[in-house]
Formats: sequence, C-alpha cells, structure tokens
Amino acid sequence: MTWSDKERQMSRNPRYDPDPVRLVADQISLQALLVCWQREISKQYGTCLGMDTARGKLDIRTADPGHCGPARIEQMTLDTTQPVTAAEALDLLLDGLNLISPSTAPELARRTYASRDRIARIVQDRLQQPDDPLDFLAAEQALIFGHWMHPAPKALGGMNAEEERGMTPDWRGAMQLHALSVDAELVKASQPGVARHLPGFGIDPGEGRAILPAHPLTLDRLSRDPQIAALLARGRIRDMGPVGSPWHATSSVRTLWSPDSDFMVKVSLPVTVTNSQRMNKRHELLAGALMARRIAGFGERFGPMRLITDPQWMGLDLPDRNETGFEVILRDNPYRRPRGGQVMQVAALSSAPLPGRRSMLARAIGTHDPVLWFKAYLDVAVAPPLRLYDATGIGFEAHQQNALLDLSQGLPCRCDLRDNQGFFISQDMADAEQRAIPQLVYSRGEVEDALGYTLIVNQVFSIIHRLAMDGLLAEARSLGLLASHLERLAEELPGHGSGLARRWLTGTTLPMKGNLLTQLGGVDELHIPGERAPYVRIPNPVAAHIRNTRRLADVA
Repeated sequence: MTWSDKERQMSRNPRYDPDPVRLVADQISLQALLVCWQREISKQYGTCLGMDTARGKLDIRTADPGHCGPARIEQMTLDTTQPVTAAEALDLLLDGLNLISPSTAPELARRTYASRDRIARIVQDRLQQPDDPLDFLAAEQALIFGHWMHPAPKALGGMNAEEERGMTPDWRGAMQLHALSVDAELVKASQPGVARHLPGFGIDPGEGRAILPAHPLTLDRLSRDPQIAALLARGRIRDMGPVGSPWHATSSVRTLWSPDSDFMVKVSLPVTVTNSQRMNKRHELLAGALMARRIAGFGERFGPMRLITDPQWMGLDLPDRNETGFEVILRDNPYRRPRGGQVMQVAALSSAPLPGRRSMLARAIGTHDPVLWFKAYLDVAVAPPLRLYDATGIGFEAHQQNALLDLSQGLPCRCDLRDNQGFFISQDMADAEQRAIPQLVYSRGEVEDALGYTLIVNQVFSIIHRLAMDGLLAEARSLGLLASHLERLAEELPGHGSGLARRWLTGTTLPMKGNLLTQLGGVDELHIPGERAPYVRIPNPVAAHIRNTRRLADVA
C-alpha cells in the first residue's frame, strides 16, 4: 500500500476525513477494486487509467501498470482538474460499474462498502496491538486486508458483530464445537465413529446413536430449519453442548485449528465470504477421501512439497437433501505445536503491512539475502506442483491462501498445499474412480488455466510484488529469476508440464479469475456450472520481461 503526496495533503484538509484508519481502508478498498476493473473490464494496462462515471471522467495515474500487484496510485482527478480522494474515487468507480450493470452493481457496492468498513474496524483494533510472532496461527489471522484481487476483499455476510468477534480470524476468534447426539441411521461418515478423533469427542452418545460435531453458528442457524427443528424437537438430534478444546478460526473462517487435535475441522458455515457461501458439498467429501488415498505414497517424490489431505468426513444424512449443512471434513493437522510452528501461508506473508509496520514477509526474510530467499521459494513452491502435474495430470489450485511455506530453517524449505477443492485432474489421465466425481476432472486447458492463475498470477506474483514494495528485490530482478526457474523446468520435464512452463515464459497473456465479473453476475460461485468463476486474460509480465531483456541486449 502506498499513499500519494496528494492523499497526504488531503488528509490534512478539514473537508476530507482526517482519520488515518479510514484512509487506510479507503486506499486498500480502492486498489482492490481498481485491480479488478482494470484487468476484467477496462483492459487498460498503462499508467494512465480513465473511466466514465455519472459525475464525469475519473482519471487515475499510477507509478506502474500493476502487473504483479496493486498499482501505486500517484494522482486522481475528476474531469482532469478536480482532485479526488481514495474514498471519492471508490464512489466514482462504483458509479461507473452501475452504468455497466445497473441490476447487480448496487449489491456489489453494498458489499464493497461493507468490506471497507470491516477493514477500518479491524485495522483500528490491530494498530493497538504489537506484531504477532511469525508462526502458523499468526499467519492465519493476518489477512486483515483480504484478497487484493477481489472487489470486496473483506466482505462477510451472515454473522452479527458479536459472532464475528468470537468466530473469525480477524478478531482472533476461538470457540468450542458442540457435540450432537444423533440417531445413528441419520449419520453418514467415511468410517464409523470418526468423531472420536477430535479432542473431547470420545463421549458416549447413547445406544443406537452417534456423535456429530457442529460449529455453534451452524447449529444456531440450522436449528431454525423446519426439518432440523423437527428432529431436535423429537430428540433424534440432541445438543450435548460445547465440548473439548477451543478451536481457532483460520483464514477461511470455516476451517478450524487446534494444537491438541490430529485433525483440523472444515465445517459448512452459513456465511458468505468473497464469492460464495461456505458449504461443504457432497462431492468434496468424496473427493477429499479419494485423493487422500491416491497421494498417500507421494512423499517428496516431486520435491519439497506436502499435500495436506482431507481424508475423513461425516454429516447428517436426510432424504431428498444432498447436503444438510452439518457436513464436516477432517483435514490432517501436522501443525501440532502450541502456535503451529513456523509454517505460514503465502497470503499472509505477501499482505500489505499496517501503517508504520513491516510486512510479515520482510520480517520473515530478516537478514537473509532476498535473492537466495526467493530462489528457495521458487524451488519449493513452483517446481513441485509443476512436476506433480507433469507426471500425474493433477493440477492443484496453489493460490496464496492454499500455499504454506515452512520457514523453520530461515529460507523456505517446503511448501504445504491444502484444500480438497483444489484438485483438478486432466481428463486424459483420470481413471474411472476419479471420473465418477465430475468436479474432479477437467479438460487439460481448464487444468492449465487453474494452475496458471493460482500458482503464477495469484501466488508467485504476490510475493514478487511484496518484495518490490518492501524494497527488498526489484520486480525486474524477481521476474528474471522466475524466468530462469521456468526455463530449467521446461528443459527438465518430459511431458505437458514442460509445455505449460514454456507458455508461461512466452505467452503474451496469463489467465486470471474474474472475481468482479462473478460479482456483477450476481451468482454464488458454487452455483456456477463446474463451480468455476469466469476467467479473463491479462498481460504476461514474465514474457514482457524476457522481451525487454533481449531488446536491451540487442541494443548493447
């Protein structure tokens, strides 16, 4: 995040909001919306951006085109002469979107403003506290600015203020799960009695009954469902109350972690975060268990990468309902130290810092050589998933929130990938058991788009951007190192992974998920056929860097 001189001047002008917390929230919100508008709608990739609004022409001048991260805004004017603040520019951008999609833009505006207000509240709270230690739990609770490629990066629907403070990572929420005693015939699970693996859940549910864990918010909301309410009234479901250890909400809000448990718990939560309501679908339960079996023997066959599996599941099984909302996924938990150890998600490392603070990435690099750190990062984060794809046809959505770096040795020494929604298997390499779950199998082009976006555009570019913003490594140097890394992989790999690496090196564009288009479409992402948001194409800065380097070499 960078403020322009104009922003600082306006912050001292009484006709503008002088609250520095509000300025941070306005700036972050504007940059996130601007990234989406620029890449998905306007296709303007220079440093001078223009948009027609109901109040005139908004012009924004940036210091860079923002190919690897949010562009640094230098000046904003309305009708070429009237200066505008970040708050006013945000209003104008949303007005412009209303001209494009009058039926859905008002709801997007509502969510964008709600996101901005949440950011302001969270920043106000965090500024009063010292930096967290560099560990797993801190990283899970560090995404106070949300997803910088989403028009409403911190929008959260479905919780009131008290629930949000107790149940979200933004407020370091921790809670106990409830134990439900349920008629055994109503419980379906990957194996009988799977709930006993959770601390505190080895309790007797009664004869002919089974234990089902439930998130307190899920239980509260579903108890109002007529079918569930009837089962509660008849005693077929009994709430035995909160049991066991406290569970910490991780960055996805609905996945919970405890250092005392062999498993993390991923629940269905009647809450909307970014593009969808967070529901565990039946096919996800089956896919998680299937892929856990398939990758069990991989080890480090493809390099220093660990796939965190979702091997067990359970849920309430009712007639005529594929999902009830009580579906629970058990994810392997290798982070059993008091705060999980020094394994941190890339999204936290690459996030913008609070004003006056250092980013988590800058703190993690410390006195290490940034070039050596970035090379080690590429070795663990890029090479292994590309080797996996080359050998097996399995692509993994390795976006920055799904990728966790082991920094226990200073430099990155392993990358963990998580989330059973992240598997994409190429049709020509899938077997019958995998094809039986349609949401696992895609065309090779779709798999490679998912890899290109999540691994390169979303994850690696976020690290490149943060290194540059922190003054640790210039963007051009990082792009050169990435290009060299991809060139080696293109030579090393014998199959489709080689061709994909070469496309990342030479293609004029790269794929990007259209979060703004999804929002303007007014559709929950999980209800889109194939559960895939639309993709757009953006300029490829890797190929552009290679071309510029060769041009300079030719001139020399």
